[in-house]
Amino acid sequence: MQNSDSFWSDIKNLEGQLAKSPDSLCFARLAEVYLKVGLIDDALHVARAGAQKHPRYLSGQKALAMACHAKGENAEALAALEQVTEALPEDVASQKLLGRLLAEEGRQDDARQAFKTALEFAPDDAECRIELASLERSLGVTSAPDDDEEIIEDLEVLDEIEIVDEEEGECDFPASEPAEVLAPAAGLVHDPLSTGTLAELYVTQGFIHKALEIYRTILADNPGDTVTAQRVAELELLERPEEVPPAFEYTFEEEAEVEAEPAVAIAPVFEAAPAFEPEPVIVAEPAAEVAGSVPGFSSEFQIDSAPEPAQVSSQGVADNALSTLEGWLENIRRIKSCH
Repeated sequence: MQNSDSFWSDIKNLEGQLAKSPDSLCFARLAEVYLKVGLIDDALHVARAGAQKHPRYLSGQKALAMACHAKGENAEALAALEQVTEALPEDVASQKLLGRLLAEEGRQDDARQAFKTALEFAPDDAECRIELASLERSLGVTSAPDDDEEIIEDLEVLDEIEIVDEEEGECDFPASEPAEVLAPAAGLVHDPLSTGTLAELYVTQGFIHKALEIYRTILADNPGDTVTAQRVAELELLERPEEVPPAFEYTFEEEAEVEAEPAVAIAPVFEAAPAFEPEPVIVAEPAAEVAGSVPGFSSEFQIDSAPEPAQVSSQGVADNALSTLEGWLENIRRIKSCH
């Protein structure tokens, strides 16, 4: 976006060209730049003079229409726009402005046709679709529910676009040449985005808070509007949430009050196995039998009998058995050594 210094530089150059060549077509561009910096009277003067010299120059007629509209000279603006749109129906901006001016003049059908023509060349123009829908509702032309949903989506997109435009459109002009503030044109109706028709569209879609914003804006502009005030009161009642009985809340305190039932003792499924008790080992006296079977064996040789096994625990059974066997083997070796 151009800054203020660039605009003033353009104005200086264009004024110089027009001064050197009064019949130059640069008057249209000069009028456009004048409007951008708020010099409406200068824009209207240059546009009228240039359009009078070049009546068939469409850019000049468009510049004249824009300057007249900014000044509130809507009849002259309409005449210029009709000439432009007749020759260039694809000029969407001119078609949209023509539709608005025709609607203000009460020519609703012609305005509707202008918006429809603009949409033929720019079907995604959200602003144009919204204005056409608002106009059709005022004429009693109903639209399908799908169209209503699309309009709501367009409104949201348009709000985002306007926010971006406001952020980008902020520029500081030199204090020595203050920009002239654009005065509202006489007889202008409410902005299409702030009409009661659009507010009712929001109501039908369930967006009560958005409808209230529009009605409150209208009421702020016209505090004596009793109809709007009554509608605001009705919508405020609709927006107020119904009282809902408090839901049951479960707290830890209540949980503590509940007495826990004693736990039922669960009988063991398997009985405990009895402790292992090894049978006592009966030790025969093999040494005596061996002594009787050996000739010449003298009883003077005392054979120590194997020690009596003591009762041992289950974990020492294997060790005791091994000790017993070792005792037997030792006795046998002693007997053999005697022979």
